[in-house]
Amino acid sequence: MRITRIAACLFAVVSLVSGCIDDPKTDTGATTSESKRLFQYWPPLLNDFRFRWSAEPGIDLTTGPAMVVRAYVEAYGVATFTVDASNVYPGFMRATPENLTFKQAELLQQTYVRPLGEGYPTTPKGAVAHFGYEINHFLELVPQGAGWEAIVCTGSYPHFVASRVRPGKFVAVNADAVTGEPYKGGDKPEDLGVYPVRITLTQHDPRIGPDAPGDVTTPQKGPAFSPDLDVFGNWFITAASFGGWGPKGDTKSLHWRYPEPQNRCNAVMPQNAAERRATITGFRDTPPPHGDAIPGWPLPIGDRP
Repeated sequence: MRITRIAACLFAVVSLVSGCIDDPKTDTGATTSESKRLFQYWPPLLNDFRFRWSAEPGIDLTTGPAMVVRAYVEAYGVATFTVDASNVYPGFMRATPENLTFKQAELLQQTYVRPLGEGYPTTPKGAVAHFGYEINHFLELVPQGAGWEAIVCTGSYPHFVASRVRPGKFVAVNADAVTGEPYKGGDKPEDLGVYPVRITLTQHDPRIGPDAPGDVTTPQKGPAFSPDLDVFGNWFITAASFGGWGPKGDTKSLHWRYPEPQNRCNAVMPQNAAERRATITGFRDTPPPHGDAIPGWPLPIGDRP
């Protein structure tokens, strides 16, 4: 299996984007280059999209390793949704290793640590605007060796784009762009639109280099949609995957999330399985209201009271 779970989950988004490139007659909801950039590192294509976070008791999303994981997951999504790796947050590239190809890697979690890796389009041509929001819930954060291991539950079911077959309508990224029916895939019905993300990180990796900035200690929350400064500090993401974890030749590596933590991720979503399916199914006149970025990021220094 050449594409791990990270590809399976996010490929739907990229397919909706790239599927519009060669159809000039279709209104894809693209935002022009003249659209207002609300924050320096928030692309205009995402002006009507937000990230919403929550966490298990004892996990502080605004400081330390949890904050770094939050920045990593958001930046990864921003680059993927806009099909542009340059749209990551400041410090992201320094804080991550280069992806290994499937042939090079011994472990599945080494293949997609950076966005838009093997098998993805590498040009932002034809990228479309995104609407609604993504839910992320911090399920676990535990010490591992010299660093930490995190599991985040992502709910992509309220994430929409403009329909390319029904002008004026919107379709979920977890739905078939033509029929509006939920992607069948290999998931159980109750897993639809929900997946666990597994990430390891450390402050002691030699790949970070001697000139990395210090750890960010100011709580990172506020009304901004993205950070305007490098919040990765001296942290380094050592591995990441949205599904496959372990030796690539071991079939068990493709099923690490079953039955846990997939079932736990399903349970922590604010909508149950039937509600999630209803959200994904069909075409909408309007996408789900995006609300505020939660907990958001501090305003740029010049804009603070």
